[in-house]
Amino acid sequence: MDANQMVEGAFQELEQGLECTLEGLTPEELTWRPNEDANSINFLFWHISRAEDIWVNEYALKRPQTFERGDWAAKWKIPVEETGYGYGPEALAAFLNPPIDELWRYHREVHVESLAYLNTLKPDDFAYTPPSDHPRRRGRTIGWVWSHLLCEIGQHLGHITYLRGLQRGINQ
Repeated sequence: MDANQMVEGAFQELEQGLECTLEGLTPEELTWRPNEDANSINFLFWHISRAEDIWVNEYALKRPQTFERGDWAAKWKIPVEETGYGYGPEALAAFLNPPIDELWRYHREVHVESLAYLNTLKPDDFAYTPPSDHPRRRGRTIGWVWSHLLCEIGQHLGHITYLRGLQRGINQ
């Protein structure tokens, strides 16, 4: 197994986890927040997709994000530069909460593009550092991007699973 296959396998496992965890949730459950400082499931799912889109399309591939190219930003009236990073109570309360079927379409567009890019990478490509003026992206290698995405998506999948459990109970 090479690095590409390992990363793709981990991404597919995370994708299955998202599908299972989000299955059957009502709009109320998707947008519920346990308190004003907490994220909703819908917000976290959007944020996971935004992170993957930005790191792969904008940073690694140096092309416009799917969020912009696919008109998701315009449709949801969310500025392209918004990622969900560092949101406080006011921003969380004002979040639009796009419909889950639309979020899935955006997420899958990003995911398909990400895996297509992953499958083009050669071992030496993981050591490449794309140029960036962004303070949180400067100096990050392509290998770091993939490991970061696995960690970020895994952490947020855990948050989503926990929020589902708070509402429905364990394994419900």
